[in-house]
Amino acid sequence: MFSPALAEGALYVASRDGAVAKLSLNDGKPVWRIKTNAQHSGGVGSDGSLVAVGTDKGEVIALDASTGSARWRARVSSEILSAPVVSEGLVVVRSADSRIFAFDVADGKRRWVYQRAAASLIVRAPTGVTVTRGALFAGFSGGKLVAIDLRSGAARWEATVAL
Repeated sequence: MFSPALAEGALYVASRDGAVAKLSLNDGKPVWRIKTNAQHSGGVGSDGSLVAVGTDKGEVIALDASTGSARWRARVSSEILSAPVVSEGLVVVRSADSRIFAFDVADGKRRWVYQRAAASLIVRAPTGVTVTRGALFAGFSGGKLVAIDLRSGAARWEATVAL
């Protein structure tokens, strides 16, 4: 099982075999449980109204947090290795090819893509992103940290954190 997501008094979990569930924080009992018919690779993210998972085929699957019913699906360029982030009206995922995609929570339409060249040698790791105060923060190979504007997908600043 991937790391759980805690949102609005519930715990959301996903497994590699396509299962997604909402669990009660009081007793751990399932509120709902569904199968997405996909192989998950990126864990689960939620804001309490939408639940999102990523797949090894580069698909983002969005579910209604109340019922578990499918809301939308979207494609990215490669496998999603980390849990999606659902925040500020967006579902943000990071693909294995160093791209970050933002989708509208309402309909799954792509809002922007941030891309930077990958280093010639990288370790395949589930590196996620952090969102706060209208910005997304992501580390990249080569020791770079980038702050990305959530509305536009443009880089606000870049810093070298390691050589």
